[in-house]
Amino acid sequence: MDIPQLIHEHPEITIFFSMFIGHLIGRIKIGHFSLGSVVGTLLTGLVVGVAYVPDIPEVVRWAFFDLFLFAIGYSVGPQFFSSLKKSALPQIIISVTVNIGGLFAVIGCAWAMRFDTGTSAGLLSGSLTQSAALGTGISAIHELNIGPSEKDRLSSNVPIADAMTYVFGDIGLILLLVVILPAIFKIDLKKESADLEEAMRKDSSDESESFFKIANKETLRAYVVTSKDFIGKSVKDIETQFVANRIFIEKVQREGNLQTVTPELILNLGDIITIAGWRPGFIQGIEKIGSEIDSNEMLSVDHSERKIFVANKEIVGKTLSEVAKQGRGLFLKKIQRGPTEMPLLPKLELRHGDILYLMGSTENLDRATKIIGFAESDPHKSDLAFLAFCVCLGTVLGLLSFHVGDIPLGLGSSGSILVVGLIAGWAQRRFPKVGRIPEPAQKLLIDIGLIVFIAVVGLKAGPNAVDAIKAGGIVMVAKILFAGAISTLAGPILGFLVGHFILKQNPALTLASLGGAQTAMPSLNALQDASESKILALSFTLPYAIGNILLTLWGPIIVAVSRLWQ
Repeated sequence: MDIPQLIHEHPEITIFFSMFIGHLIGRIKIGHFSLGSVVGTLLTGLVVGVAYVPDIPEVVRWAFFDLFLFAIGYSVGPQFFSSLKKSALPQIIISVTVNIGGLFAVIGCAWAMRFDTGTSAGLLSGSLTQSAALGTGISAIHELNIGPSEKDRLSSNVPIADAMTYVFGDIGLILLLVVILPAIFKIDLKKESADLEEAMRKDSSDESESFFKIANKETLRAYVVTSKDFIGKSVKDIETQFVANRIFIEKVQREGNLQTVTPELILNLGDIITIAGWRPGFIQGIEKIGSEIDSNEMLSVDHSERKIFVANKEIVGKTLSEVAKQGRGLFLKKIQRGPTEMPLLPKLELRHGDILYLMGSTENLDRATKIIGFAESDPHKSDLAFLAFCVCLGTVLGLLSFHVGDIPLGLGSSGSILVVGLIAGWAQRRFPKVGRIPEPAQKLLIDIGLIVFIAVVGLKAGPNAVDAIKAGGIVMVAKILFAGAISTLAGPILGFLVGHFILKQNPALTLASLGGAQTAMPSLNALQDASESKILALSFTLPYAIGNILLTLWGPIIVAVSRLWQ
């Protein structure tokens, strides 16, 4: 087979090949660190691009990048807007400090070393581990009032600098947050996390604790009421007796007829009752009610799991302990806030847009849905018309810019699509019947949009990569690596000093905020492993949302600023 001829006729094969090899490279782990599929795909694309120079239309990468930006905005929008309140001000200050500190570090290094515009943009996206900024930087370069060949040269330098600095962007940040800062400031991550958990459990009731007591599997059993200790007792009396194991009476059959189960219903001799609960609860004395029976009718309870979005004002701001009082017959499996799973603690406050994964009967789930917000309408359907309209709107709004010399000033199409996505995600949680894009579809759009874009960027930059590296030599490589290290660490160090000495924040939570502001999910995983707790996720989600927005918008800014010394 003639490979060059095959690639000439089917250039799309190089995209999928780069994705395939890139993902294999990204799965290689050394401790907590891995290159990840994005960097793996970029490196593979550069190599394949050098070897075969595929002819891929420009529209391919920008169409997928637009999908990625919209999905990012859509996914973080609810979290971003719902968190903009006075109590979140310290996290907002830390996030903005980290992001602005990183931007100024990049500008300072790029100016001191006289990097060109493309290298400056790649330095920002790689050292701050924000691949979206790579795209917005390249997009801004294409808006410059310069010749096509110069645009291609500068655009090719962006992924080269990004790939060089991205590795330390991840490793350096993890070392700073997990090892260096805790050692310098004597921060015991395990103790700090344990103290935070204890504080969030203090004064909680058995009922609130049992609401999210996760066991292997929910169980249904049927018993005939024969014990005098249970005859004449109400449903509420029995459930309260076993509240620590979250036992509920789902059905009551009396003389062949099913009764309406209410907390006040009194049990009589000979009643057949169906009990639902976690398995450990059935070895704590529940069998004393009477003999267990096997009944298809009594054991056929429609139990399922449902994703319910927090939207009602009466629930927003309440703690899990307070919500548990309305959670009869329900079992909380987990809470998702943005991309992060929250710790299940009694004093965790619910925010608009949180997703509660609840288990229980259809009747109880319907009751909870009305109280909490709304359920996912159909996890298999996406409003593609809404998506397409928002991308078109963002693209048109992006045309509203003006030039000062050859420097474009404005959000551009990339920034506008991101902002439209933010507003769309926020609005959809308030009007759930319009613009629904299920969480799995959002993740797919983010993953496939970014990875195809990165693959095409690598393939197009490949032919110029070797020449660029040869022209710069080892000195230029060393300069980029050094500048990348400074840019990675500057923002988080500044953010920690502000959080620790000025805002007086808990040091462990401050460390998690720094990782969120730099949109580095591996840093949260490393902090959770080091602390042996999930509680640090509390201060990660809002900075993560802010970081995704600001760092993406920094792409055009570094392009505009770097033109000043060209």
